[in-house]
Amino acid sequence: MTDTMQALVYLPSYELELREVERPSPAVDEVVVRVEAAGICGSDVQGVSSRSPRRAPPLVMGHELCGEVVAAGGSAGEQMVGTRVAVNPQIPCGDCRSCRSGRENVCTRRELIGGTRGGGFAELVAVPLRCVHPVSADLPAEVAVFCEPLATCVHALNLVADRFPDTAVVLGAGAIGILAAQLLRVAGARAVVVSEVDAVRRRSAAALADAAVAPEELYDAVIELTAGRGASLSVDAVGSDGTRRESIRVLEPAGTAVWLGMHEQDATIPAFDLVVREQRVQGSFAYTNPEFADALGLLETGLVQPVVSRRSFPLSESADVFRGLLTGSSDGFLKAIVRPGAARA
Repeated sequence: MTDTMQALVYLPSYELELREVERPSPAVDEVVVRVEAAGICGSDVQGVSSRSPRRAPPLVMGHELCGEVVAAGGSAGEQMVGTRVAVNPQIPCGDCRSCRSGRENVCTRRELIGGTRGGGFAELVAVPLRCVHPVSADLPAEVAVFCEPLATCVHALNLVADRFPDTAVVLGAGAIGILAAQLLRVAGARAVVVSEVDAVRRRSAAALADAAVAPEELYDAVIELTAGRGASLSVDAVGSDGTRRESIRVLEPAGTAVWLGMHEQDATIPAFDLVVREQRVQGSFAYTNPEFADALGLLETGLVQPVVSRRSFPLSESADVFRGLLTGSSDGFLKAIVRPGAARA
């Protein structure tokens, strides 16, 4: 066994390059995971394109990951060796008011595997023992890797007082939007409307929605479907100024808009209408560890079977795939999945 491994490294030059790096050694409270699969998240791509300080190079990214525990740094983790796991990349401090109140997802001192420390675009990664969740042997890695984005949707719906929306709108049919629409079905939404600017994504979303429409058609579609009342819930999975405004416009009185997308910093919203119609805007960020476990349970039981179009690539091709995503070339799939185990013969 060599002392190095292959990893996709985000360099200070803002380039991505496959390199030989030192193999990780686990601390006392950590385990080493041999990565089976790691999804490339839109936030990874945006972080590179925007030079975001939230992903400061040099860094091995990859926060959507699963694999097998192959080593432990202490006796507590030894029983996990040989176990397939999904990794919750959130590492909250555990001491602040947010953490102590069960809202560790908004801990201001949290670390992120693949964000502030090495992540899953590598053959091996060291992670805290508390971050690993056992995965059954028969759950495919290409499904298990969706646990992280699905947990984001689980948290979003947990913030909504009306757990059984009559009509729900999802703005954006990317991976998060598709998962949110699927979860709304599981939650018992009577009708789901998806808005998406891309025609190919609209056609894919049509299979799980009552209506999949272009953004300019959304308002009229919701009004027609609800006999003029509006939707009880909207989920903005884009985060642009326009989608945030529209997420409120389509609501009925006392309806709730949940904002998941973070594409733009600011938004101009119809504040007067928001007041007189007693509507609510709820921000939603990440998830808690129990919600991550809930998401994994949804995948394990088959209640949610991700219908997100995806394609897997060996680690040796990951730099080219990432560069293609940066230029908007995804060749028709929503989720690129890196399979480090296929990188070497």
